[in-house]
Amino acid sequence: MAEELRNSVIIVGCGPGLKSYITPKALYNIKKADILVGSRRLLKLFPDTGAKRIIIEKNYKLLLKKIAHWSFTRQVVVLVSGDPCFFSYTKMIVKKFGRGSCIIIPGLSSIQLAFAAIGESWEDAAFVSVHGRSSGYKELIKKVKDYDKVAVLTDKVNTPARIACKLMDAGILKRRMFICENLSLSNETIHEKTIQSAMNLSTNGASVVIIKKTGS
Repeated sequence: MAEELRNSVIIVGCGPGLKSYITPKALYNIKKADILVGSRRLLKLFPDTGAKRIIIEKNYKLLLKKIAHWSFTRQVVVLVSGDPCFFSYTKMIVKKFGRGSCIIIPGLSSIQLAFAAIGESWEDAAFVSVHGRSSGYKELIKKVKDYDKVAVLTDKVNTPARIACKLMDAGILKRRMFICENLSLSNETIHEKTIQSAMNLSTNGASVVIIKKTGS
């Protein structure tokens, strides 16, 4: 059963990285927060807020317990990168407190920026995340076989090069890989590679990878 709160938890999508991509509604809710919860990177976007700042660590159960406690007297705003409803811990928060106790402010996903950067539509694409989840490769291989376009969220371990190696091992070669690094930032870079050439590509941190069937 969902835990009832006095004040709703507001979950705000902070977009792909650049502050100018954050919506006015999101900024309004961040401004009125008593407690601001998020990663170090996201909290750094708002140095002037008067809210108490809580860095998200790995102990999510403890964090949820604290949010429940704070909500009785304060407004808690949780910062999420990209869009809250796309591969984030929003699902965990809503499951704990219920839809009626959560307000979600959408954000621009890095997936949207990646497809825009390569000039492709994304309504017919499939989506996979290997960000923090090396177990996602089985699903990734299946979707690459089943769909002409697959977008993948990566991290420092599950890199575009590692994805290319997994595709090669699965016998998947007739694809192009678009590796979108640092989306929205001044050092944004878009690489277009074959599976073979992507195996040797060095990247910095998390990227969005779009795998497109050759000739589609």
